[in-house]
Amino acid sequence: MRILIGLIEHLGDIVACEPVSRYLKYKNPGAQLTWAVAPAYRELIDTNPYIDETLELQCLTDWIKLTKHGSYDEIVDLHVNYRICQHCGIPLVKERGNPFVNVYEWFDYGTLQEAFTLGAGLPPLSAQPNVYLKPEHAKAVDALALPEDYCVVHRESNDVAKDWKDDAWRKLTEWIKNDLHLQVVEVGAGRTRAPSPLVDGHVNVVNRLPILQTAEVIRRARFFIGVDSGPAHVANALRTPGVVLIGRYSVFRQYMPFNGFFNTASPRVKIVRNLAGPVSALSVTEVQEAVRYVWEATATGRDSVSDTHVKHLWRTVRPPTPSSRCSQDHRDVLDSGFFDAAWYAVQYPDVLESGMDPVDHFLAVGAAEGRSPGPDFDARRYLQANADVAQAGVNPLLHYLRSGRTEGRQPYSLVSAPFDWPQQIERGANGANASASIRIQGDGEGTGAFPGSAGSQLYPRTFAFYLPQFHPISENNWAHGPGFTEWHSVVKAKPLFRGHYQPRIPGELGFYDLRSTQVLREQLRLATDYGISGFCFYYYYFQGRKLLYQPIKNYVELDVDAPFFLLWANENWSKRWDGGDHDVIIEQKHSEEDDLAFIRALLPLFQDARYVKIGGRPLLLIYKPHLFPDTLRTTDLWREAVVKHGLPGLYLVMVDDWFNNQFHPRQYGFDATYEIPSNHVPEQVLSTEIDALDLVDGFEGRIVDYRKFASFHLGRPFPEYKRLRTVMLPWDNTPRYGMRAIVHVNGDGDAYRSWLIQALLDTYRRYPPEERIVFLHSWNEWCEGTYLEPDGKLGRMFLEQTREAIRIVQHAIDLMKSSPVSTPIMAELLKTMQAKDEGAFRVMHATRVQTAYVWRELLKTREDLARAQEALAACKQEVGALQDSLSQAIHKERLIRADRDAICSSRSWRLTRPLRAIASNLRGQF
Repeated sequence: MRILIGLIEHLGDIVACEPVSRYLKYKNPGAQLTWAVAPAYRELIDTNPYIDETLELQCLTDWIKLTKHGSYDEIVDLHVNYRICQHCGIPLVKERGNPFVNVYEWFDYGTLQEAFTLGAGLPPLSAQPNVYLKPEHAKAVDALALPEDYCVVHRESNDVAKDWKDDAWRKLTEWIKNDLHLQVVEVGAGRTRAPSPLVDGHVNVVNRLPILQTAEVIRRARFFIGVDSGPAHVANALRTPGVVLIGRYSVFRQYMPFNGFFNTASPRVKIVRNLAGPVSALSVTEVQEAVRYVWEATATGRDSVSDTHVKHLWRTVRPPTPSSRCSQDHRDVLDSGFFDAAWYAVQYPDVLESGMDPVDHFLAVGAAEGRSPGPDFDARRYLQANADVAQAGVNPLLHYLRSGRTEGRQPYSLVSAPFDWPQQIERGANGANASASIRIQGDGEGTGAFPGSAGSQLYPRTFAFYLPQFHPISENNWAHGPGFTEWHSVVKAKPLFRGHYQPRIPGELGFYDLRSTQVLREQLRLATDYGISGFCFYYYYFQGRKLLYQPIKNYVELDVDAPFFLLWANENWSKRWDGGDHDVIIEQKHSEEDDLAFIRALLPLFQDARYVKIGGRPLLLIYKPHLFPDTLRTTDLWREAVVKHGLPGLYLVMVDDWFNNQFHPRQYGFDATYEIPSNHVPEQVLSTEIDALDLVDGFEGRIVDYRKFASFHLGRPFPEYKRLRTVMLPWDNTPRYGMRAIVHVNGDGDAYRSWLIQALLDTYRRYPPEERIVFLHSWNEWCEGTYLEPDGKLGRMFLEQTREAIRIVQHAIDLMKSSPVSTPIMAELLKTMQAKDEGAFRVMHATRVQTAYVWRELLKTREDLARAQEALAACKQEVGALQDSLSQAIHKERLIRADRDAICSSRSWRLTRPLRAIASNLRGQF
């Protein structure tokens, strides 16, 4: 069996993922392992005793080609999805593994090792990595004659966002030299050849040593100090005591890159974090305190970690095999599907050192110590949740297998385990590996996984946007006249062309008043009867004032079980219904104080058991996040506020289509986006049959062919971030805009049904259970002509199409698990869906994102160049003025010299009189 591992760069990534080689060799003892790597990092792979062959690739594009045309039995792609080749600019669109572990969200899934293994489709590994050194590396470092006692410093990563300031490094190293009396050795591959800012007299081997000689220097150090980069991972792999500086990085507020030594509570390790900003904002004092802490902890020396790593060769590991002498316990553990011997041996390396069979070790020692048999069974958590099992001293896995399962107790995976990915379907729904694990966590909100019950929500859920406008309020009375509701606008609408259905007349629910709780009950009964999960209420909040809140208040007080959540329409309230700055009734004024007041007002609703939560975090949609003065600051304040009130955080979703430029929601502190299809109306969806409509004179709006509109959005590929799908019914905002209306035609067919089926299947295929949400736009936006409620012409047609689409998708999902025959068929269907225009789209989108970044950097460089040119021009002017002054001074000097020479050589009695007087005085003195 030939297995190809791919992770071509960088140093830290490759070191962190070293346990993958051990896992695969143990899992497949007779396999030949090949690791594809860039030339700069080859020596790391060449010395790894678990790798049989090193394959050198120049760039990520070569890897992409190799995976498509190579002849390997298994390919383990450890790269995160959408990673862009630094040489060719081509993004990786993964066809294997977990596509959600991507360049924007990989630290959401744990450490580098955990994220990369999950992304590759392996069980999540979180083992201590190793670096394999040889005698020649020690011999080469001996020749350097390094100080006997020193600390190693690494200050430059491959991303300046992770770096500390040069002046801070100088102050720190001066303090180390003068106060701790310790020599400093600087290592790494510096980006520039500029002089090092560290203390005078330090030993500088930057850019002078290959990787493994640098590793030997790090191994000998008393301790390591550095930023989150490759040398820090080397120090962790070598168990060198260390201080690592970590701040907010990209969209990650708090992350942990390490497994093993640097991720323990050892007094010889300190992680110095800046949760509020980048590493560069850390103070020297903070870092000094951490360094002193580790310095004191290492005063008595450090444990030896010399050359033992190279002795743990794979051939000494024996896979567990049942034999005639196996106990019933042994057989039950092996047959359970929960025990992964390779994972267990890599996760707990002392098992190999003991020489015990992994299953025997688990039964005799591991279970009692709370060790898990594999990633799908968390032994420690099972014991914590079941005190009776812990008190009885029973093996947690055996208890679950023999009685806990039938009693309904949860096995508690180490991470959440949704059955979702196409490769899982191919393995079979009942296989032991049918639930590859995945971790989901919010921005800076710990590393908690979904509860074990998350997987019970198998089918995608549908939530209809709900407009609470249909009752009078004082603000509308003032702006539009007494008793005004949107029904007034609905009934006044006039048709704009032949066959135009206006005014729209409501069906069985009539012209209702939402102050009545009975109306809400009827609406909810109708929605749930047709398969809709619940409502997403538009929420109108203005500096402490809640408008149109009565229907939400009524809903909360009703004894109904249907889930709900809110969408804050955080724009101006205007007579024009456009959120603009004209004819404003109530202005939306965003401020830090109001942001906090807004979220605090929602806390009672968040505590409601019916309020939708994802991973325990209340779901909150924001309509226009770009209106906040500092969006990221606002989302941080909200998250901190809800955490203080006992919730694990927020799941924030923003509108996807307000921005023309490429963006990622995490850049603004959001977890995902959602679509507003009406914001995205390309020219190709406009109707080509306008002449046949006989439009009224003066019409200035647009006529959209709904079939084309639905087809366009149905085939719209997903971006590389989470975007929740929205399916919109035909649109007609004639009641609000009259001659300027946008009207959809051809909306009475099955285009809506087809769109909804596709959105539900896409959502099921891509997202874990709790995030499988599709929005329906909408339940009752009568003035926009988009509503699910029955009307006087089509009755319940769209409700019936909704129920039919939901049932079709649920049957398709059930079919995937009904028989071994249907499983590969549905897997092939999902593969076909996944290939639907997505590859080309992702390439273009990732390229646009990269291009936008490069363009911004180019503009910044141009601005810097312009300022430099201005400064140079000013300097040139000053130089010119100085040159003029110098010329004048030289000219004056020449005139003075000429006068002096003329006087000295003159024979004139008058001119020489002063000189003769001086000479006479001098003669009189002598």
